[in-house]
Amino acid sequence: MVDHALGHSAVAKPRTGLLAWITARRVVLGDVMFVVVLCVLHGFDLSIGEHPPWMVWWWPLLVSVPATSMLPLRRRVPWLVLFVLLAVTIALTLLKLYIGGLNLVILVAVYSVCVRGSRTASVTAATIAMVYPVTEMVVYELSPVESLLRIAGAVVNLVMVIGWARAMQVGRRRARQLEQTLALLDEARDQLAADAAAIERARIAREFHDIVSHNLSVVALRAGVARALIDRDQEHARQTLQELEQTSRGALGEMRNLLNVLRDRNSAGQDPMDWQPTPSLDGVDKLVESVRGGRVVWKLDRRGQVRELGSGVEMTAYRIVQEAMTNVLKHVGSGRARVLLDYGPDALRIEVTNHLGGLDVVEARPVSQQSGHGLIGLRERIALLGGTLTAHPVLNGFHLEAVLPCAENSDLP
Repeated sequence: MVDHALGHSAVAKPRTGLLAWITARRVVLGDVMFVVVLCVLHGFDLSIGEHPPWMVWWWPLLVSVPATSMLPLRRRVPWLVLFVLLAVTIALTLLKLYIGGLNLVILVAVYSVCVRGSRTASVTAATIAMVYPVTEMVVYELSPVESLLRIAGAVVNLVMVIGWARAMQVGRRRARQLEQTLALLDEARDQLAADAAAIERARIAREFHDIVSHNLSVVALRAGVARALIDRDQEHARQTLQELEQTSRGALGEMRNLLNVLRDRNSAGQDPMDWQPTPSLDGVDKLVESVRGGRVVWKLDRRGQVRELGSGVEMTAYRIVQEAMTNVLKHVGSGRARVLLDYGPDALRIEVTNHLGGLDVVEARPVSQQSGHGLIGLRERIALLGGTLTAHPVLNGFHLEAVLPCAENSDLP
């Protein structure tokens, strides 16, 4: 808990100087302090205890202190540390000298082996560690009861150490799995962000296509009418040029709004599709009026209970009509065209049909051969709403029909 608190505090407020150095090396410093405490206690134990007359009391420190000092190496060479500690402890036991805290250090060495090894390694380390209590039992000639208690205590200690080590292994494994899961989630999040960006770019591309294609077609139509009337009817030509100017300004305004939203979306967090005003079916009348006066005669009909639909349906329906009219303007020289909006109880049906007139009947090509990208974009839009789109040539013309699902009470915004 202390280490966790220190780590959390270090994240919250970076440390500098001596405190940072201690925090970075707290594990090694803890081992060193543990070694110092054990050596001091062992020295104190030897100074007050009995020892052979032929040996100075502090001589055992010459082997116990170096052996205990190997504790910081237990993470790199755990087996070596375990064998050295066992050898020194057994040697001191055979000489009937105090071992101090070496039995505790042996348990730490066993833990270091178990926490990094397999179950087989854990059992092997525990079996090897049992050599010390057996040696102690034989050297000091303990009674059967004392021997049983000694062995039982050693077994309990080793089982606890092994269990703790296995629990730490499981915890570390789960931590690694959690890190891998978080990495996968980060990758999935990045992929979703990339997919969302691709979808957004596709939506923006469709919007640009609708805006630019339709308005340029209207501009070309108006320019052709003005050129044809400039000598015969200057007033009509002037009016046509004014309409051409308005159409051009409107197209530039739409593109400017879109570009402004794209430029500011990172700072404002705004969706590029949320600029105002959003195209709706109320603008179809103005859309049809903008193309009147050319060689194609347009007619707009509405059937059923005219009502407001959802914003997604309204915008998609508007784009369908706009794209269909753009294709007519691109590929039809003259004739007549009809736009039908049929408000049904469960769906909105949109029909755009054109019929060629004059010599264009002989020279015209089917629209479906020239409007592939526009129709693909329409199919994508309609598919998102669960609708259908059919487009095919008819006698001397072309017919487009789209059905968009919408409930009868969909007049709410």
